[in-house]
Amino acid sequence: MQEPVFSYVPGASLLHRLDPRTKIAAVMLLGFLTFRIENFTEIGVLFALFFVLALLSGLPMRVFFRAVRPMRLFIIFIFLAQLFFTDGRTLVSYWILQPSLEGLEIGLKLAARFILLLLFAALLTASTDPSAITCGIERMLRPLPLRLLGISSFELATMMNISIAFLPLLFERVERTKAAQAARGMDFVKNPFRSVPALAIPLLRGVIRDAEELALAMESRGYQGSRRTSIHELSMQKNDWKALIILALFIIFILVL
Repeated sequence: MQEPVFSYVPGASLLHRLDPRTKIAAVMLLGFLTFRIENFTEIGVLFALFFVLALLSGLPMRVFFRAVRPMRLFIIFIFLAQLFFTDGRTLVSYWILQPSLEGLEIGLKLAARFILLLLFAALLTASTDPSAITCGIERMLRPLPLRLLGISSFELATMMNISIAFLPLLFERVERTKAAQAARGMDFVKNPFRSVPALAIPLLRGVIRDAEELALAMESRGYQGSRRTSIHELSMQKNDWKALIILALFIIFILVL
């Protein structure tokens, strides 16, 4: 059976051995950099960086490209929206559609940025155990005065981890629901408006049922949001500091490029 998207793939590569805080901080910085870049040269450099990191992870490329597939319709939509609704020099004219050269450029940049975000996020989740991500987020949030907001770093980290864990399950449930409705005769191409409620209603019911079952399971096991121990004892090693320094130099290089 094919692994769900954004799922953890065990390994012993350099990226797998890095501290989760290093990888979380790196993804955050790369996400910030992705929306600061202005030209296609910088976008190409970021794609090259991703392929280098993917090779270091030792994971097959299909693991990362599978993360882009569920969002392909959204990416195509934002590209076409920019292409047809951005004023500028008209490329061709067909009826009321007048794609512009500026729209083509902006659309390609936006699509590339979203793809980069998905690829870097997939790199994080594929090379880091979900419990290690939770521990890393908690340790990064611990110095913040979250108690003033009525929440602890442990609760916030747990919510983030549950969201990450539910994401691949959500995509898997979508595929199962589509297959079940197709088996009942639903044609998603000929009946697009009827297919939306046929897909959304059972999907929503299933997600709510999963959330209720998870809440009951946590409650029955006596879960509390107070400070808890973890099987992951985090400690920054030399490779973590080297990775952060290299990333900082890379970001400076891109910003001054």
